[in-house]
Amino acid sequence: MSDALHIGDCLDILRTLADGCVDLIYLDPPFNTHKPRVGRARGRPGNAGLAYSDAFGSPTCYIAYLRPRIEEMRRVLAPHGALFFHCDWRMSHHVRLMLDAVFGSARFINEIIWRYGLGASRATRRLLTKHDVIFWYANGPNYTFNLIRESPTPAMLAKYAHVDAHGRRYMLSYGRRYYLKGGKPLDDVWDIPAIAPTSRERVGYPTQKPLALLRRIIALASNEGDVVLDPFCGSGTTLVAAQALGRRWIGIDANPQAIALARARLAAGA
Repeated sequence: MSDALHIGDCLDILRTLADGCVDLIYLDPPFNTHKPRVGRARGRPGNAGLAYSDAFGSPTCYIAYLRPRIEEMRRVLAPHGALFFHCDWRMSHHVRLMLDAVFGSARFINEIIWRYGLGASRATRRLLTKHDVIFWYANGPNYTFNLIRESPTPAMLAKYAHVDAHGRRYMLSYGRRYYLKGGKPLDDVWDIPAIAPTSRERVGYPTQKPLALLRRIIALASNEGDVVLDPFCGSGTTLVAAQALGRRWIGIDANPQAIALARARLAAGA
């Protein structure tokens, strides 16, 4: 399957794809914030095209919109494939029930907390909101999983203080060498900063997610040559990350300006 960008409703595009043709799906759909999402692409003064409505009414209406699309996403997933659904506190409990209904509760793998730090700096009668939720569901028992380890802590580096001729760190215990395999295995709370307003990575798309977040998901749940699908691709962050990691990709968005921005980023490799 070749890399492809599609303009249109993802439900219509998904229905044209073959069963089991995708290895990984990440989706960051509207969150039902009841607010318009507006951005401005860099280098395009006065461009108000980077916008979309984020109002679906009741939770029932929101889930009614999403469920047929999720059912199509499961159909196009390979047996070893997985879906990562990005949402926030507004609809996460409704989304979890819907994903259980479509995939089966036994296919739930993790609830990932993305703690982003920036944003939501004001709160009067509740706690500050500093995280999103990403639900990970597999399409079968033999899903792709690549162990990721965090960077070694200073304490670990001090413990494994010796370095062999190949640059590998190790510790000595009773005359035996024990090599450092890396930091602790990745857990389900991810501290990845949101994109700062002045960052070169920011392209002006509303709700743009950091490349580091998508690179981690793609590295965790797919292999080189796999097909990664983003059915709400926006400015193309998922596709840029997939391309950099040697994956093929499919991007879908209903906004022609978003697709144009994604295409430009892919051509530039950023």
